[in-house]
Amino acid sequence: MGSTIPDFALHPLLCYTQHDIIPGHCSHILWDLREAPESARRVLKLDEPLSPFDLSQPATSPPVLVLHVTCGMFPVEWPIEVRRLQGVTVGDVLHAIHDVVSKQIRRDEWELLCLKQQDRIGVVFDNRCRMSVDREECRARGVLRVDCLLHHTWFAGLSASLVDDCSCILTLRRPKL
Repeated sequence: MGSTIPDFALHPLLCYTQHDIIPGHCSHILWDLREAPESARRVLKLDEPLSPFDLSQPATSPPVLVLHVTCGMFPVEWPIEVRRLQGVTVGDVLHAIHDVVSKQIRRDEWELLCLKQQDRIGVVFDNRCRMSVDREECRARGVLRVDCLLHHTWFAGLSASLVDDCSCILTLRRPKL
């Protein structure tokens, strides 16, 4: 257990803020977790993706070798642990989040969900496959963890945990129409 003061500061690109960066956006990054991290864009520069320089920046100051990310939107515990001996980068964090939510849901995870949740997730899965270029491949991959997030698939930033050392809380949001 940590203290009530985080032992690091998050890179501004990763930070959640309760104040809009631009109307409707509480993070400097616009990123749909269903897409690869390379599709992430700055909300103030939507015409270009994050640069390799942006992705290579330390995720924290001072740099940490391990960063744990949790999210209350996950229907079951899906731990995200980001590691890099030279210090975790912004890109490492985005890739770790994407890797975890892109996995197929395991049978034991599925069985923990109530029937109503399963039905809602099934609708999201069907819609994802219907929109896919290769519907058969989509169906063959099965339900992914990101389907379980329903419509909360947009990155809204990270907040340093006040409870656990080297830990952050991931905030997700629905897309703004």
